[in-house]
Amino acid sequence: MITLGAITLPDHLVWLDEFDWLPIAHSSERSLTGKLLVEEASLIKGRPITLSSDWATRDVLQQLYALASQPGQTHALVLDSRTYTVMFRHGEQPISAVPIKPSADPSANDFYQLTLRLIEV
Repeated sequence: MITLGAITLPDHLVWLDEFDWLPIAHSSERSLTGKLLVEEASLIKGRPITLSSDWATRDVLQQLYALASQPGQTHALVLDSRTYTVMFRHGEQPISAVPIKPSADPSANDFYQLTLRLIEV
């Protein structure tokens, strides 16, 4: 089961960027003598979490939009047995939704392709 706060998300969400981030900050530059100066440190938080699904209902999207409309809020994201404290990435488009079958009068059960952009805090 996958949940964000009290919202149950589709079970087939895929974490697109799970292995695109390491908890290390790295900086390097050359000194005037030509030596390479390298600094590294552990990062505490800030991991991006991008989730995607082809089948999310309009009802779930409306709940997500209501949740994302609350600035500064953190939420528990539960992915199977893992739990993360996250926020919506408002610096980007935090939620993208494209209807699978466009309709002028969509119902709560119509399906959308969903992408959620979160960040661990």
